[in-house]
Order: sequence, then structure tokens, then C-alpha cells
Amino acid sequence: MSAFDDGGGPGYGADDELSEGAEPASAHLRAELRPRRLRGIGKLVHTVLLVAGEATSLGGPSVAELVVVRADTAAPVIRTKAGSLVEADTLLQQIRTDLETMTVAEFLAEWGHLKP
Repeated sequence: MSAFDDGGGPGYGADDELSEGAEPASAHLRAELRPRRLRGIGKLVHTVLLVAGEATSLGGPSVAELVVVRADTAAPVIRTKAGSLVEADTLLQQIRTDLETMTVAEFLAEWGHLKP
């Protein structure tokens, strides 16, 4: 659960918005999905697992990585497997919402366990 979901946390006013003068994390960080880069046997295994998972409705390996990078240098701050396309979209939207509504310190406290 994020501070956005529970409606509280440092830097928040009564309406779940940043306090006056607090800068949102989105001013310094951005989130993006990046395709996984696999080669050789790893790519073959990934493709087989993906096709088998989709055919049996059990799901397959992650199709992309979700990466949070510094806006000024593009250096990765957080990197994690994004899951299926639906999971990846949900995760990306949640992180982008949190980037808009949290300070950098709050965002890293919430999501920092996902290391690059």
C-alpha cells in the first residue's frame, strides 16, 4: 500500500496533495517500461515459457522491466520485473501517481525496496 492509498504521510495536506512548497518526485524521477533484453538460450527459454503460460492461462515470465530513473542523468534508481502486460500497466500507473503525489524522500521510502 502506498501513502497515496492510505491518504497520509509527511508532505501531505488534508486533500492528499503535497504540502505547500514540497516538490513532487516527478520533478526529479520518471518511470518507464523497458523490454527485457535476452539473448541466445535465455531468449528461447523466455519465449517458450511465455507462449506456454499464455496458452494455459497460467501466465508467463515478465515481459518488461519497470525502471525509475533520475530525470537529469537517466541513471536507474529502481528496477524490477514488471510482470504480465496488465500487471506492468497497473504497476506503472501506480508508480506514476506516487511520483506526482509524493516527495522524493517519501517515494523512495515507499518503493526503495526495489533496487536497481
